Amino acid sequence: MSIVCHFRKVLFLGLFAIISLSDVSYAKDVKDITSTDLKEVIRSNKDKIVAVTFWATWCEVCKEHLPELNTLYEKYKEKKVEILGVSLDDKVKGVKDFVEKKGITFPIFRAKDKEEMSYVYNIRKIPIIYYYKDGELEHIEEGYTDLEHIEEDLRSCLEGVTPPQKERTSPSK
Repeated sequence: MSIVCHFRKVLFLGLFAIISLSDVSYAKDVKDITSTDLKEVIRSNKDKIVAVTFWATWCEVCKEHLPELNTLYEKYKEKKVEILGVSLDDKVKGVKDFVEKKGITFPIFRAKDKEEMSYVYNIRKIPIIYYYKDGELEHIEEGYTDLEHIEEDLRSCLEGVTPPQKERTSPSK
């Protein structure tokens, strides 16, 4: 085989891989993250609203919550909004399996040291969402929050107004 034919074959396979991988969910590549690394990720997205949710596969409410967040991610990802998930699970395989099964497309990480992560972010209950604007904490929602309220929180952060208070009529989960 000539060098030109070999080059074309390699080029074709490379382009095929790039095109094919563009449809692969970013979230399927679950990576470990430290609290320091997470702060850097938040700061690096300072021109966006960053919503960070802490969750786990053993949390039934979280299993409902993540697909709802994914709906908002798809709606707002082109509007300067980034949603990140940080799992507090011990094993990454369960996280990857859940993310793939539910079709989660926003970036998912696993807390490398969940005790430190829980301490640094003062996580007492999951799910919990931290909203950041320009790298600064704007708002926190603890426990189950319905999709409409999360969307209101995102819009209020985008518009620079105070987020609405969560109604306490539904039982905390």
